[in-house]
Amino acid sequence: MAEIFRARLASPGSSGRFVVIKRIQGAYSNNNEFVQMFRAEVQVTMRFTHPNIVQLYESGEENGQQFIAMELVEGRNLRQILSKISQKQQRVPVAASCHMIEQAAAGLNYAHGFKDRITGEPLNVVHRDVSPQNILVSYDGNIKVIDFGIAKAATNGEATRAGVIKGKLSYLSPEQVMGEVLDGRSDLFALGIVLWELLTGKRLFVAEGDNEFQVLKMIESCNSYVKPPSSINPEVPKELDALVLQALSRDPKKRFQTGEEMARALRKILAIHFSDFGASDLSTFVKKLFHDLIVEDRKQLQQLNSKAEELIALGSQIITKEHSSGALATTAPRDATRVTNLGNKFEKSQITNAEKVEVAIQPERQMKVPSSRSPVPGAGSRPGGGPATPPPVKRSHTQSQIRNPDPVGDSPGMFTSILKLAIAGAVIAAAGIWFKGQFLEKGESSGPSRNLANTPVGAVAPPSTNAQAKTARMKLRFFPDGNLSKTRATLNSAHVDLADGSVPVAVGEPLEFVVDRPGFVTFRKEFTVKESDLVDGKEYVLDVKLEPMVYGTLTLSTVPDLADVTIVSLDQGSSGNLQKSVILKTPIYQEKLPVGNYRVVIRNDLLNVEKTFQIEVKQGDRIVKNGIPLEAARNPASRR
Repeated sequence: MAEIFRARLASPGSSGRFVVIKRIQGAYSNNNEFVQMFRAEVQVTMRFTHPNIVQLYESGEENGQQFIAMELVEGRNLRQILSKISQKQQRVPVAASCHMIEQAAAGLNYAHGFKDRITGEPLNVVHRDVSPQNILVSYDGNIKVIDFGIAKAATNGEATRAGVIKGKLSYLSPEQVMGEVLDGRSDLFALGIVLWELLTGKRLFVAEGDNEFQVLKMIESCNSYVKPPSSINPEVPKELDALVLQALSRDPKKRFQTGEEMARALRKILAIHFSDFGASDLSTFVKKLFHDLIVEDRKQLQQLNSKAEELIALGSQIITKEHSSGALATTAPRDATRVTNLGNKFEKSQITNAEKVEVAIQPERQMKVPSSRSPVPGAGSRPGGGPATPPPVKRSHTQSQIRNPDPVGDSPGMFTSILKLAIAGAVIAAAGIWFKGQFLEKGESSGPSRNLANTPVGAVAPPSTNAQAKTARMKLRFFPDGNLSKTRATLNSAHVDLADGSVPVAVGEPLEFVVDRPGFVTFRKEFTVKESDLVDGKEYVLDVKLEPMVYGTLTLSTVPDLADVTIVSLDQGSSGNLQKSVILKTPIYQEKLPVGNYRVVIRNDLLNVEKTFQIEVKQGDRIVKNGIPLEAARNPASRR
C-alpha cells in the first residue's frame, strides 16, 4: 500500500540529515481502507517517544497522497538477519537473541501502556503484526519496533471490527485465529514466536506446501505442538526454554502479562548466563554480517547526496535570480515556504540527474472469521484486489538512528516541503533501502501461453481445413480424472469443450492437443491420427496423463542491494511449464519456482547495472545465490 523513500533534508549543507518518507501509493489513495490504516499508524505512533520504537516526525498530504516523515534507522530487520545467518548455515547467538527480544518487549510494553497525554485515558494499543520484518536492528546495536499500520487502539474503530484477522499468518496468536478480542498479550505471543525462531533458526508455525489451514490448526494447538528450543539448539539454557514456552502458552492468563514482565525475565537470563553481552556486541555481530553491503550502500549514498547538492544549489540560484527580479517578495524569509515553491520551478532539463527508487509493499492479508470463533481455512484476501505491481514481502525500511531528532528546525511545514522536492527530484531517494522481505506469497500460473481469451466458450476446433478429409471422434481419458470444470484444452489452438469427453478430429492431418489444469504441468502432444489407429474405424483414444507441478525455491541478493529481477522460463513450448515471467525485487527469499530452466535478469536502472544468468530448478532444490555483483550495463539505451 505504500512506498518508502530515504530522503535528505532539502537545505544546503544538511547532508548528514536523512529521514524516511513513507507515502501511500497513488493507486490506493482512493481506497478508504488503505487510507484509514495509514492514518491509524499516524494516530497511534505520532505521540510515541521510546528508544525501542521508530519515531514519527510529521504527517500530511501532498498531491492527494498521504505521507509520514519518520526516523531513519540504518540497519536490517530480523528477517534479513535470519536469512543471512541461514545462508551461512549458522545460528543467531543465544545472547543476541535474548537481548534483541528483551528490547523489543520493552518497546511493546511502552505502546501497550500508553495513555493519552491530555485526557489520561489508556489507548489500549495492540500492534497485531509483530514479526521479524517489523523489528529493526541498527548497525549501532539498537532495536526498533516499526509499522503500527494495522495496530488496534481505542482511537481506531476501523481496526477493531470483529471477525477480521490482520497480520502475518505464521505470527498470529490463538486469539487472533479465533477472532477474539485482543490485548497486549497477543503481541507477546507473537514475540515468543520470533524468539523461538531466533534460537532455533527454524520457522515455528509453517506447513508443507504453505497450507494455511494447517498453520491455523498448529497455532490453535500450540500447547502440544511447540517444542522447547533446546531440543533443536542445545546451547539454549533450560531457563530460556521455560520462558519461551510460557510466552507461547495458548491461554493468555498463563503467558507474561506485560512486556515489562517478559523483558525482566530475559534480563535475568542475560545476567546469569551472558552477563558480558551488550549493545556493542550486537553492533559488532550485525556489522560483520552485512559488512560488504554496508560499504556498498555508503558509496551509493555519497553519489546520490552529491546529486542532491547540485539540485539544491540550482534551486538556490533560481531563488536568487527571482529575488533580484522581484519575482519573489523581498521581505519573505528563506523558509520552508520558499523551498516548497522550488517544486514548480525546476524545468525537466534541470532535473535529469534526479533519481527515485520506488518499492511496492504487499497489503496486509485479511481473513474473515465467523463470530462463532471457528477458524476458516484458506488464504486471506488482498484488499483492493492486490497491488498493481508484484508485491515484495512485508514492509521494512533501512534506518539510521538520529540523535535528538528535530523534524527540521526551520518551520513545522518543512517535511511537506521535503516531499514536494522529492517529487520534483531535488530530494534523492537512495537505492540502499532494505526491503521485503519478505517473504511474498504468489499464486502460481500454469495457463497456456496462447491467448484463449477471444475464443468463444464451448467452441470446438474445426476437424480440418480440408473439406475432403475424414473425421473421427477422439475419446479423452484423463489420469487423474479430476475436475474437468477447471481443466482447459485446445486443439490446434482452438478451445475444446470437454463436457462429453470426446472431440472431433481430422484423420491424417497434424494435430496439437494441449491441456492445462491448475497445479499440474501443461500436457502437450503433437500427433497425427491414422485410420489404422481408429477403434472400429470411428474412434481414437487419447490418454492424457497430467503430472503434478513440483517446485524448488530461489533465494537471491545482490550488490547493490536493491534491484529488479525478471525470471523467464526457458521451457516454454517444450516441457509444458507455460508460465508468465516472474517480476520481483531483491532481496528474494525462497521464491517458489516450478521445476525447469530459467533465465534470471537483474537490473538496477538507477545505477545502470545489470546481470543475467541461467538456473535449473529441480524438485526440492533450494537455490541460493547471494551477494551477486551487478556490472555496468552494456547498452544504456536498453534501460527500462
